[in-house]
Amino acid sequence: MTWKQTLTVIALAAGLAGGPARAQTEQAAFLFTYDIDRGQQAAFEAGYAAHLDWHAAHHDALPWFGWSVTSGPRTGLFVDGTFGIPYAAMDTRPDPAGDGADMAARVLPYAKARAYSAYTLWPEPSTVRSLEDRRPTPELDAYDLSVAPGDVAAFEAALLASARAGKGRLGWTWYRLAGGGEVGSYLVLVPRRSWADLAGRPADLAGLIAAAHGPTPDASRAAALVRRVEVETWSYKPGLSRLP
Repeated sequence: MTWKQTLTVIALAAGLAGGPARAQTEQAAFLFTYDIDRGQQAAFEAGYAAHLDWHAAHHDALPWFGWSVTSGPRTGLFVDGTFGIPYAAMDTRPDPAGDGADMAARVLPYAKARAYSAYTLWPEPSTVRSLEDRRPTPELDAYDLSVAPGDVAAFEAALLASARAGKGRLGWTWYRLAGGGEVGSYLVLVPRRSWADLAGRPADLAGLIAAAHGPTPDASRAAALVRRVEVETWSYKPGLSRLP
């Protein structure tokens, strides 16, 4: 199965899980991760840029963002994704078979596909939507969170209560995992322009919630229910992105 075929399966599963009414209003995000073969960085980038030209020639309306992971255990991986689209847009993209064939010919000789995941934008706790607005920043800090399945309802209630209490200064965007990972997982993207933006940012999750929503007891309650948090930095690659 090619990565494009896998994408279709994830999109179908996410749409079925949400139900018809919810699927019509949700904004989806799809992320793909590649491990570039040693010594093949230049060839990979040339092939990927040529693949984006395939998208342009076929009038693909979906935005495609590209990043290199520049901090964390996955440093060196390439991440690409599309954001701010309805799930149904994956069903109507141009020539999926041709897309997969072009990807296999131009890109996959120089890299191994590692992961495919689908997410749903969670707007209530989010304070910015930079990717949905097609305004990527030079850097993103990507927080991968997981909550025990039995604690999801309590966690979300506490986080939403903190969001309703007010607004802080930290900009972030929340996504719920829809397919391709551990149940009870979330992705949180924090845009920044430089390393200097990290000065004064809290390192703990309760502090981050307070920085985004204001200090409340709910911030601590939500943070206490998170069983795992990992953070890495994604550096934006304009030459490996296409925002029609």
